[in-house]
Amino acid sequence: MEVNMDKKYAEDWKNFCDHGDIGDDWCSEEVVQAILTWIKTNIEFDDPILDIGCGNAAFIFQMYHKGYTNVTGIDKSPNAIKLATEISHQECVKVRLEVCDVLGPVPSDTPDSPLNKRYRLVLDKGLYDSVVLDTSTEGSQTKTEQFRDNYVKRTYELLQPGGILLVATCCHTEEEMKKTIGKNVFDVLEVLPTPTFEFGGKKGHNVTVVAFRRKD
Repeated sequence: MEVNMDKKYAEDWKNFCDHGDIGDDWCSEEVVQAILTWIKTNIEFDDPILDIGCGNAAFIFQMYHKGYTNVTGIDKSPNAIKLATEISHQECVKVRLEVCDVLGPVPSDTPDSPLNKRYRLVLDKGLYDSVVLDTSTEGSQTKTEQFRDNYVKRTYELLQPGGILLVATCCHTEEEMKKTIGKNVFDVLEVLPTPTFEFGGKKGHNVTVVAFRRKD
């Protein structure tokens, strides 16, 4: 999946250079606006914000234009950051964009690394889904379980005391997210309202967005 995503962003970069097309966002505009509204209500303009797996950084640019300038975007895909940087130059957006694997080693010799900073808000709009679906086994613990444990540990470490992790997922229900993330070191702060659908007499969400507060 990692190689394919980097290839996709390389194609998106070419399309942007040729046609000005920044690429797709899997979140609908309704979900994006719900997240932006929540951020406006709960986060100060100068609060430090980290977008993990930022992709083309389109959401970061929307936050910037709303007044949020202390924003960092990271992605382990070099082509994603290449594309995001190119767009930021065209839109005159001044945010920090860096190639970085949020689940990789924390560089002890680089104090200015985004992984060595602490944030009021850590935003995940797709990263959790992209890796947690790997159900292959490694020893007695599945890679999915390993990822979840590492994900929870790392996002907790990236947050200031009382900081907020906001996760948007199209593959997990509200109950699953509460069980897997909000069980030990996070409290569920809020479940954002998002569009619903009905199937077989039951209602659900195409995208679930949950805000977790770091326990201290």
